[in-house]
Amino acid sequence: MATPALDREAILHLVHHWPISEQVALADAILAEARAATQPVLQPPLVPSTTLRGILSNGEPPPSDEDVARILDEERMKKYGG
Repeated sequence: MATPALDREAILHLVHHWPISEQVALADAILAEARAATQPVLQPPLVPSTTLRGILSNGEPPPSDEDVARILDEERMKKYGG
């Protein structure tokens, strides 16, 4: 048995009495459906991890914990002053 189609006003009147959390959940579901229908799903190209391994490498060893703490302190001093 097919249900009769409801117009926008009838739907708004119906959900007006729902709890706000349910109204928001419905709106989120509607927006998710709309986004899925209008935007193609883009898959990033797969890149082997061996290719990515050296992307951020600058040829120097990584900084020690002490070096990182010092750098963060210096940057905070620049941003917030002493």
